[in-house]
Amino acid sequence: MSDSPLIDIRQVTKRFPGVVALKDVTFDVRRGEFHSICGENGAGKSTLMKILSGVYSDFEGEIRVKGQPVQFSGTREAEEHGISIIHQELNLVEELTVAANIFLGRELTSGWGMLNDRQMEVAAAALFTQLDSKISPRQLVRELRVGDQQLVEIAKALSRKAEILIMDEPTSALTETEVERLFRVIQKLRASGVTILYISHKMEEVFRLSDRITVMRDGQVVKTLDRAATSPREITHLMVGREIENTHLAAGRQLGETVLQVQSLSLPRHGHARKWRLEDISFSLKRGEVLGFAGLMGAGRTELLECLFGASATPPQGAILLKGKPVHFTHPSQAVDAGIAMVTEDRKRVGIFSQMTVRENITLCTLDESTSAGIISSSRERAAATETIQQLGVKTASTESLITNLSGGNQQKCIIGRWLKTRPAVLLLDDPTRGVDVGAKAELYRVIDQLARDGLGVIVTSSELPELITLCDRILVLCEGRLTGELHREEFTEHRIMELATQTAEPVGE
Repeated sequence: MSDSPLIDIRQVTKRFPGVVALKDVTFDVRRGEFHSICGENGAGKSTLMKILSGVYSDFEGEIRVKGQPVQFSGTREAEEHGISIIHQELNLVEELTVAANIFLGRELTSGWGMLNDRQMEVAAAALFTQLDSKISPRQLVRELRVGDQQLVEIAKALSRKAEILIMDEPTSALTETEVERLFRVIQKLRASGVTILYISHKMEEVFRLSDRITVMRDGQVVKTLDRAATSPREITHLMVGREIENTHLAAGRQLGETVLQVQSLSLPRHGHARKWRLEDISFSLKRGEVLGFAGLMGAGRTELLECLFGASATPPQGAILLKGKPVHFTHPSQAVDAGIAMVTEDRKRVGIFSQMTVRENITLCTLDESTSAGIISSSRERAAATETIQQLGVKTASTESLITNLSGGNQQKCIIGRWLKTRPAVLLLDDPTRGVDVGAKAELYRVIDQLARDGLGVIVTSSELPELITLCDRILVLCEGRLTGELHREEFTEHRIMELATQTAEPVGE
């Protein structure tokens, strides 16, 4: 790795109407290094990466690549300079084949001007061999798992002879196995001389892979540090400008009567060697309790919550009792009417309504409370939204701001607030801090803790074990659709949870 800068960023400022997104950003990236960019949502990381990759062409300041000043007019010009970006939301055409996606816009043709599919497939296969992957170039992208789709993006970048690869939260939707494979690919890319700029909120990844770490806050660079000279605690503190509490929140909660009972719940899996997605699940939830579900990807965490919410594609078997009475939901609206609310894991796709305001997103499920004679009272609706904003500490310029103008953590607070308006007895949270930075996570933890202390029964799933250990009174562990263990607070350790998550055992009863 050379000490001479491959990328030199000097006093870069980027303004949007009414907002300074970047202010005097200055740091450099060395040739061949793995350079992590850390910061809360809204810190300016993605804006800076969009400038580097040609998405934004107008900015103040100077950027030099290989010693030459650049100001790209678009992504294609950036690619010509060897810079490619892999966005968190992958940029693939799902109805085309893998090979067609890799060469989209740069198709190989025969002497007659016809597409040379065979040559593109051979070239794509060679790229996947380089990445130690057996993805078929002829397969449709929509048939691939997210991890394989991400490898298609990497193969596309390699086909363009990318020397600088920008990766924006690349592991946010990957399984543990896919994450390990991605890390192996990254090591191969580095060995071949590719320079990597890496955006992540996950300190474990940052400290496993980085040479240097640049921390941004409020559109400015706070500090650039060698990985060996810092710690996750210091980086987190620099990101948020304050210490993040690392403690168990459950202490002192007063649990009430049982609000939810699940008895021998099973979810059939038709046409599969494993007949059950969920098999013989039994547990209970008390008022004021935060009950966690842990398990590896595919263990059945989301499917379990969907069964409780009436959202499973196949009707579950077994019994669900809410406040002592049997319930059988065939649609989420029935669950909401009965007192169950659910915040889904995919905030962007099935959580927020991106074309609507903060007010509209919060009041959507309870518009009848702001309606008289079939007419919505805008003042009552604003008052209802303002109440939620104050209750949950949502940071927004106004109730009329577009929801997409908010950070991920504040969007998530709005979704939680929307469901709290329905006055549920049970709140289901499916991986609620996915894609949320460490500062916003701490705020969401305090919101969830307060909801429990106010008497709400909360069920939470998470792919991050420290999150469950911080939040929960009890943790139930799933493996391949079956309960393999129940842990109380004094028994919580990441090691024990992982042991239970990787073993198949007899179901745990009440």
